[in-house]
Amino acid sequence: MKKVRLFLMAFMALVAVSASAQFVNSGNKSQTSTASSFNSGSSYKVDLNGWDRISVSFSPMKYITDIKGEDGFNMTGFSLGYEKGFSIVKKLPIFIATGVNMQYAFKSLDHEDLAEAMGSYWTVNWNGGTYDLKASYSTLNLKVPVSLAYKLTFGDVSLIPYAGLNFKVNLLGNMKFALDDSDDLPEGSSEEDLWDDLKDYNDLSQTTNLLDKKEMEDNLDADKDQVWKRFQMGWQIGIGLDYNSLHVGLGYTKDIMELCKKVKTSSVMVSLGYNF
Repeated sequence: MKKVRLFLMAFMALVAVSASAQFVNSGNKSQTSTASSFNSGSSYKVDLNGWDRISVSFSPMKYITDIKGEDGFNMTGFSLGYEKGFSIVKKLPIFIATGVNMQYAFKSLDHEDLAEAMGSYWTVNWNGGTYDLKASYSTLNLKVPVSLAYKLTFGDVSLIPYAGLNFKVNLLGNMKFALDDSDDLPEGSSEEDLWDDLKDYNDLSQTTNLLDKKEMEDNLDADKDQVWKRFQMGWQIGIGLDYNSLHVGLGYTKDIMELCKKVKTSSVMVSLGYNF
């Protein structure tokens, strides 16, 4: 939270400096529409134009846990989003930015990685043998961000810092087991046979819906505190750079509400977009 406070303080200082500059300029009739010039030939101007933007992002997700003995893990992620910026102040380039963002993330963990992440080794008993398990995770969520943004425009280039909240709906959360080494099975047996038998005789599924309480209890012997929540809220900060219609951005978001007990997620977002 310290980083968030520092960012908000810098954001408010930026707004205050710009407001002071606008006040001085409004009292000096000799001033043009540009506030200052630079050696590069570009100049600052007040740009009150909003934006519509589509973007794609590389957005790795981190599964963060405070549970003793569990380390959490990183997931590869990608996002697709739409954002609209609305001007909210008459003479200052302050905007509300909102829209929708879809994020997909995934991760495969071998037997050792799974033990480090979840705090215990995972095995399965079948036909008199004990076999090590690995797992893969996949998640899909939909975010609705609401941010306060400030637009600094120099010629064709705009720098847009922002900070705000996002409201997340978890649409998918799956954990799928597999044998860490299927060569350990007896000759003539397959991994498919193993999972079919476990389903028929023990009612155990290879894939678990982490958002479903019954599946979590049946497959993972988990209690209600370990079931993923459907709805969450988080905070976000970042900065974007627009050149004409092109956009590049860097952002960070983290859950405020837990995904499940003592577990949160965070994401870094590296974005490429188009303004229209």
